[in-house]
Amino acid sequence: MDVPIELEQTLFRFSLQKLCIYTVSLPLIAMIFCFVTSMLFNFTLVNTTICKVYNFCPSVSAITGVSPQRYIWRICVALHCAPRLLLASVYHKHFVHRVTNVNPGERAKYDKIVKWNYWFNVLEIMSLVGVTYISNRENYPVHEKIFIVFMFASVAYMLGTCIASYKGRPKEMTDMERKSMKVKIFLFAIIIVFSGGMMHFFYKHRVYCVEMAFSWFSLCEYVICFANMAFHATIVWDLKDQEIVIGLPSKKTAVNHIKDHKED
Repeated sequence: MDVPIELEQTLFRFSLQKLCIYTVSLPLIAMIFCFVTSMLFNFTLVNTTICKVYNFCPSVSAITGVSPQRYIWRICVALHCAPRLLLASVYHKHFVHRVTNVNPGERAKYDKIVKWNYWFNVLEIMSLVGVTYISNRENYPVHEKIFIVFMFASVAYMLGTCIASYKGRPKEMTDMERKSMKVKIFLFAIIIVFSGGMMHFFYKHRVYCVEMAFSWFSLCEYVICFANMAFHATIVWDLKDQEIVIGLPSKKTAVNHIKDHKED
């Protein structure tokens, strides 16, 4: 059971809402930077594929696999991963606390969804690190497999979040809670549709080398990336009043904490 802790002195206080914005902004800014600079200075290189046909739009892997863009992308992904793991734990707690809103007969199922959803979130973050640091130019087979894991974990996490948000919703929802749920469902639907388009155009590219098929695949990939970032950004509505607080506990709290450990 979580017990409130009385703080004698607050050393650090930071809004989770600001942390969410920070984690989303880093990869977003890095991706835009990589795309713009690659199109300006490396157009031919990033649009050249094994099929040797014309393409006008490079993939995310292409724009983040050339130098110096790869270093900017890797630094931003590395900086945003630790906060995302922290947010994953906090978001997991958020859904755990909402179990009281679930019908008693469905609580066991809800707990499993929340638990699995947390691990899908962690897997998504770890696989993002994998596709970032193992580029398609360095080791394409491994990069491709990690990308598939990333897509699976991402879609599974979004589906689990939508289900948990719906089942754990309070009886009287605020306008912001309704907005958060509707936007999540909308973004999830976009990702499903464009994932189908991405697989279709990738098949056309790999099997038939259709001209511009890889560019349409890339456009679908960008839509998925931006929708994914927007989905994660909806946490700012769900955790809007929560903060990270580091401080010195009061003497009373410290004494009670010692007693609890002795009893255990």
